[in-house]
This record gives sequence, structure tokens and C-alpha cells, in this order.
Amino acid sequence: MLNWIRNWYRKLRMPAAFRAYERELRAAHEEEARRKFSTVRYEARLLAANKALEERAQRRFDMPIAKLQLEVVALEKQIDSCRAQLTNFERPFRDEYQLLEAEMSLLGERRRNAYAEKDAAAIEEVNAEIAELQKRTNAVRVDLAVQTDLRGQGLTPEKLRRTVQRCEARLQAVLDEQESIRREKASYLHHSPDRAEIDAIERDLQALERRHVQFLRDFDAPAERRRREREHEQAWLNGA
Repeated sequence: MLNWIRNWYRKLRMPAAFRAYERELRAAHEEEARRKFSTVRYEARLLAANKALEERAQRRFDMPIAKLQLEVVALEKQIDSCRAQLTNFERPFRDEYQLLEAEMSLLGERRRNAYAEKDAAAIEEVNAEIAELQKRTNAVRVDLAVQTDLRGQGLTPEKLRRTVQRCEARLQAVLDEQESIRREKASYLHHSPDRAEIDAIERDLQALERRHVQFLRDFDAPAERRRREREHEQAWLNGA
């Protein structure tokens, strides 16, 4: 009678015990999967192969792009310089001088009145404005001297415009060439024979990952579950 009660009680506890047993086996199965299907070696090989391919691409494509970039910088600098010189040529210096002279005439009148009235505050204010106007006038003189120097070099607005047009055409050609090389590089990285090693490693890695997934799924196969249930039941009822 006592044995019957003991056996009945063990059978009653068996489902909960099996669940604990199943968790242990699943953890062990997953740990075995991590060891058996580790991708570390493949990932290291893939990293090295990608790095080698990128280095070859840099030598083949990036150096020409960098050389062209030097020309881009030089052309942009020349275009900016020519446009600045064109702006100088197009400035209405005569009109600017007339405005400055008119301002100076008005300030001169204000200063005479301030001195006549012995208004110290007004004198200080007008003298400050005259000093500022003189700075502006000197700046205009400097800019006009630049134009005089440009003309002395034989430069004219027409020549500068032609230079800008030539530089812009060349700049666009260089930019187009850079873009063409970048497309060649992208094609090389994805489709060149040098990529064969990377493609092979990636296929092996994908196959390993598929086997990993299948190995994990096998644990939940109905036949495997029934086998574990039988093993656990036999061991449990035998007192293990």
C-alpha cells in the first residue's frame, strides 16, 4: 500500500519534473549549438577578406580620386578669385566716390556748426563720424588700386569671364570623372573576381547558420520530445 502511494505521488510530480528536466536539456542543447556552430572563425576570415578587398580598391580607385580632388580645389579657388576680381571690375567706383564726397560735405558743414556753437558733444560725435567715413574712403581707394593693378596685368572683365567658363567646364569634367571612378569602385567591390573569396565565406557562413537553426529546431521535433519523455519517465519511476 505504501509503495503504491509513493508511486502515485511520484507520477503526480512527474510532469513538473519533466519540465525542469526539459529546461536543463534545452540549455545544454543550445550551449552545444553555440559551440558546434560558432561563427567566430568565419567572421574573422570575412573581416580579413573584406579589409584586403577594400585596400585593393583604395589603391586602385581612391588614389586617382584624391589626385582629381586636388585639381577640384585648385579650380574652385581660381573660380572664386576670378569672380572676386570680376566683382571689383563691376563696382561703380565713381558713384561710390560721389556719395562719399557728398557725405563728407555734409559732415564738414555739421562740424563747422558744432565748432561755431562750441558744442563739445556735437564736435565729438561729428569727428567720430568723419573718422569712420575716412576709413570707408580709404577702403574704396584700396579696392580701386586693386582694379588698377588688375588692368596693369592685362586683365579685363571679358578675359575673367572666359577664364571662369573654362574653369567651370573643367571642374564639371573632373567631378564627372570622380563620380565615374566611384561607380567603378562600387562595381569592383560587389562584382569583381577579387570578391570570390568573400562570396565563398559568406555562403559557408550562411550554410552554417542554417544548420545552427535546424539543430535548434531538432530539439522540438515530436520524435525527439517523445524520446526524452520516455527516458525521463523511466528514470523518474526508477527513482533517479
